[in-house]
Amino acid sequence: MVRRVPPTRYPDAVAVAYYRSINQLITELGKTTLSMFDEHIRKQIKLYEADSFRQDAPLDVIRTAIDMIKGLSLNIFNSNKVQSIAQGFMNSLNLFNANNMQAQGKVKGIDPTQYEPWLESFMRTSVAENTSYITTIRDEYFPRIESIVYQGIKNGSGAKKIRDQLVERVGMTRKRAMFIAVDQTGSIMGQMTAKRHQQMGVSKFKWVTSQDERVRKTHSELSDKIFSYSDPPAVGLPGTDYRCRCVAIPVFDD
Repeated sequence: MVRRVPPTRYPDAVAVAYYRSINQLITELGKTTLSMFDEHIRKQIKLYEADSFRQDAPLDVIRTAIDMIKGLSLNIFNSNKVQSIAQGFMNSLNLFNANNMQAQGKVKGIDPTQYEPWLESFMRTSVAENTSYITTIRDEYFPRIESIVYQGIKNGSGAKKIRDQLVERVGMTRKRAMFIAVDQTGSIMGQMTAKRHQQMGVSKFKWVTSQDERVRKTHSELSDKIFSYSDPPAVGLPGTDYRCRCVAIPVFDD
């Protein structure tokens, strides 16, 4: 009897856990930002708006408060914490994919994870890349909140509107974290799957989508089609396109 090949699974739980880890940092950063705004910046904005001579003292306090937020953020997004999140993500993703590939390899009596000279370098590079992605979230955050505060003051937007825009910016930063989590989960898993499929002698794969409303048209058109690992479609391997949750099912030669 021909054994059924277990499906390649997208690690939703790994992606969610990765997002939650990054989101904890963003939540702390957002609380720090709004706390400093409420305690120091809001009052200075009102003083500045009420001062017909537009003295620089309130702006100096505001500038100092923003610098304090930056300083506190270095502790929130400290290098050890960020690297630990990236390392934990990669360890979980590797374990998930290795178990999935081992189950597929059993159909042919092969364990593709027994000898993987590529894995150490791949893991190290991926951890470094994701550490950089997380750090970039912080680095991109500050120019935007500075712009919100100073442009708001310049335009006379008022403290409430400026605060609302800061809250909105925190929300947009969360969306960026979600993008990174989903994008990196799919991309790295797609690469790991390809490596391990070829390690077990698989040269072709079937493209399978997540079969929901988020699947883009170009990927839906590839669904259930067979491709060679040596000649993948123009969009690349399943999972490697941005925010792709498609997977590759191994095609074993009879």
